[in-house]
Amino acid sequence: MALFTIIYGIFNTAMGCHQWIYPYELYPTHVRGTGGGFTTTISRIASAISTFFFPLLLSQLGLSITLYIAGGLLFIGFIVSYFLAPETKNMNLTEAATITKA
Repeated sequence: MALFTIIYGIFNTAMGCHQWIYPYELYPTHVRGTGGGFTTTISRIASAISTFFFPLLLSQLGLSITLYIAGGLLFIGFIVSYFLAPETKNMNLTEAATITKA
């Protein structure tokens, strides 16, 4: 349990905060608040849907198939992010917001 807590804490301080920073960098200043709120809303809706469907899949398909499906969806998300998400390293907010207009 202690190891799980340590790993969970490391994830939340490293990659967990990424979901709150990266989307806001991509929106232009005049819509940053609205766009960030929209992004957060979509994230919360997807979390609620997955929380609802996980037990259903688990009871119908079993643990291994359910986890393979979850892993496959995560892998698809990784591939989409890797190839389609623009890099914002060493950019200020104005520069980062302009790369999404192209």
